[in-house]
Amino acid sequence: MRAWATWMERLSLIHKKKECSSGISTDWSEILLHDIQHSRLALSPLLGTRQCTSPGKWVAPPKDKLRLDVDTAYNEESNCYAIGGVVRNHEGQPVLAFGKKINKPQSIAYAELLVIENGLKISQMSNLLLHQVTSDSLLAVQAVTRLEENLSYIWSIATDIRILLDSLSNTSLSHIRRSTNIVAHSIASFAISSSSHFVWDIEDFPI
Repeated sequence: MRAWATWMERLSLIHKKKECSSGISTDWSEILLHDIQHSRLALSPLLGTRQCTSPGKWVAPPKDKLRLDVDTAYNEESNCYAIGGVVRNHEGQPVLAFGKKINKPQSIAYAELLVIENGLKISQMSNLLLHQVTSDSLLAVQAVTRLEENLSYIWSIATDIRILLDSLSNTSLSHIRRSTNIVAHSIASFAISSSSHFVWDIEDFPI
């Protein structure tokens, strides 16, 4: 559907001399490119010890360990982007959450990497020792774990994340299914409507 809509918009511009008012040619083309890149990487074997694809349900970290889930969100009506994440313990209880709006990213992959980087830094500042970091963007996970294959526009931030991970002991970066990342996505979506960025600790979570 995205490919068809982009193609029809292109034909309209070429043959009917209409101005582009819907934003499909730019925003949807970027999303389509991400879909293609994501699919291509999904078909390739997963390499390295820091990445894996999760089962179809959220899996708690080992006892006394912490897990960070991150995600991005986009609101078409307001044309706003945001990132968010949540740290939970072995009982699934939230320990920390964060979210903030961001400027339109260079690409969706860049936004997914940005939220991973922010989550790691916020966790470090809060003295939280993470056992696992997860993202539902396979492209972002592989950008970090397979630096030699990175596109130039994401190589720098992927390298920074790799350095952060290497500075932590026994912290893995993993890919998870989108259906198991609902909480992080909800927090990112909430950040779109928030007046400012936020970092909640265990006492700040809204009831």
